[in-house]
Amino acid sequence: MKTYQDEESGKNTQRERFQEMLTDAKNGLFNGICMFDNDRFSRSTKDLLNVMDDLLTYGVKLHIYNLRHIDIYSEQGRFILTNFAAFSEFFRGQLASKIRVGVKQKMKNEWFGQAPYGYTIISDTIGNRKKNTRLIKNAEEQNILTLMKQLKEEEKSYSEIANYLNENRIPTRLHREGTKCSWHASTVRNILMREEFKHYDKQERNISPINQTQGTQSSEQPL
Repeated sequence: MKTYQDEESGKNTQRERFQEMLTDAKNGLFNGICMFDNDRFSRSTKDLLNVMDDLLTYGVKLHIYNLRHIDIYSEQGRFILTNFAAFSEFFRGQLASKIRVGVKQKMKNEWFGQAPYGYTIISDTIGNRKKNTRLIKNAEEQNILTLMKQLKEEEKSYSEIANYLNENRIPTRLHREGTKCSWHASTVRNILMREEFKHYDKQERNISPINQTQGTQSSEQPL
């Protein structure tokens, strides 16, 4: 007996452990697959039925605990399984839609996502939930950001700016195994380009920049 445990969504079959299970089935390592519910196997009706038929050609059958009293390989059983699978797929779609709506609503009044360089995210904790998520200036990063702008005004390239920051041991935001990461030209470019985009939005599109007091969000995505 072998256990295959997925940590990924069942919306498709491109999951590492799932593919491993299919490979083992093709190699004849077992003749049955047990699961608690059909949505643990797949949340796609088409994928569930197609994989189920493919496995049967290898002599492998599915055994679903919640449908243990139904022969899912009979015409009636397959009809019932198809309906259960369709409901699982419908529920996944509805849940994803509600999450998207919730995120959009949250973004109207609060900051959502990673803090852009130069800022820190803070929130008020009310009960067990975070509310009024907003951005405030990070003094250390603002100083580094000002330095980067000054170097760029001196017509330094992104690579030269990154080298300057590394040579002067100016820390990045990221940590890996307790060690500060190095600056790269692409990182410097992304940070400075984002600042230029904010300026463009303000003047050309009349969109306000980040408001540190209210925590409103400009249209660009966080770096």
